[in-house]
Amino acid sequence: MHLLLSILVSILTFGAVGDGKTDNTQAINEAVAECARQGGGVVSVPRGEFLSGTIHMKNRVVLRLERGAVLRGIDNLASYDCLRPMSDLTRYESGRGTVNFNSATDPVWSQALVHFVGISHGGIEGEGTIDGGQVFNPRGEEHQRGPHTILIANSKNLCFKDFKIVRASNYAILGYEVDKSSFTGIRITGGWDGIHIRGCNHVKIDRCEMHTGDDGIAGGYWNHIRITNCTLNSSCNGIRMIQPSRNMLVEDCTIYGPGAEKHITSGNRNSAYAISLEPGGWGSAPGRLDNITLRRIKATTVLAPLSVTLSEENTLGRLVVEDLTARDITRMALSVKSWGTARSEQVIIRKADLEFRGIDDPKVPEWFEGRPTSEWPYFPSYAMYFRNVDKVSIRDSKCRFTGKDYRKAVIYDHVKNYEEKNLLHNSIHAGAALPVMSDKRAKQQGQ
Repeated sequence: MHLLLSILVSILTFGAVGDGKTDNTQAINEAVAECARQGGGVVSVPRGEFLSGTIHMKNRVVLRLERGAVLRGIDNLASYDCLRPMSDLTRYESGRGTVNFNSATDPVWSQALVHFVGISHGGIEGEGTIDGGQVFNPRGEEHQRGPHTILIANSKNLCFKDFKIVRASNYAILGYEVDKSSFTGIRITGGWDGIHIRGCNHVKIDRCEMHTGDDGIAGGYWNHIRITNCTLNSSCNGIRMIQPSRNMLVEDCTIYGPGAEKHITSGNRNSAYAISLEPGGWGSAPGRLDNITLRRIKATTVLAPLSVTLSEENTLGRLVVEDLTARDITRMALSVKSWGTARSEQVIIRKADLEFRGIDDPKVPEWFEGRPTSEWPYFPSYAMYFRNVDKVSIRDSKCRFTGKDYRKAVIYDHVKNYEEKNLLHNSIHAGAALPVMSDKRAKQQGQ
């Protein structure tokens, strides 16, 4: 859409009042509808605080939040509409049978402040803010979550740029089947997940900053997703993939804890995994992961820098981790594994520089002997753990711990072939461990 040739509509023309008291739902929707009727353009939200219920976006319409503008969700659950999907979205359900059951056809789960449903070309831009209002719903997920701030379904060619989202009542942005769209320069503070997309093709998330109570970026069934130049601070996971994806690039991102915004459900601020790839973690999600690249990632004060866990319905083709820097990792080794029979084909790690908190207990290694994996509080290696992988290659990497630790640096369990070249593992404190350099080692293992 060529904005210079499009019309500009102010919501004030349709009677909107930015006094923080007036319900502007009808006025804003009339402005959007009129803009679309004229072929598309920009709907301007000027300086002021505008309360609203659900806004239904139209084709070729951009909602512009001017500097000083606040679009705030109204404290009235009856003012929020639910999703009426244009296709069958049941494959994206998760958590069935639990208080975290998510279904696009659930009229409570799919309520949202701004709806993009079946939209081509459009989006939200500007220097203003969308305030979700922290509208709690006792009938919602975990008996408290309210409407999402932005919901996207069956839409393409959308652009979300430069605005802020605060106090989301559930997810800041939830998407189903989103194609050829971008999220750029968005700052998200508070709420649960930041950007959560289930089903996408050719989506870019760039230069976004998130301080969320739950996962920063989450979802799955992604194809050609690029997450670049983002800063993620979470009281849960930085990036969490719960359904299998292909052609995924995460590059030049900083992920750190503890969370500035507490997890609303638990009150916890501890950060979990920087990046967690766990298809099937919230219910059946069959399929293959492949062509996943994680490059120039910095992770600090998180549970683990990377965790990959396959269910029996999944396989993993190729995973490349390059130039990963991790500091103050609180408990868990980097891991790629399945606990059943599902296998990963190829894991390549280059230029990883990892530092972990040691566990000062010489009896830890023997504790794992004969213990089922279901009882493990952490891994029997402090730095890396691989299980059910065909080939692992580690090159030009460093692993160390602070304090003391008595575990091996790396363990290969049911790994057919592994190679280590220029792998240094030791402690950053003299005397806690001897430096060991592995160079040009290739081994076959058939455990």
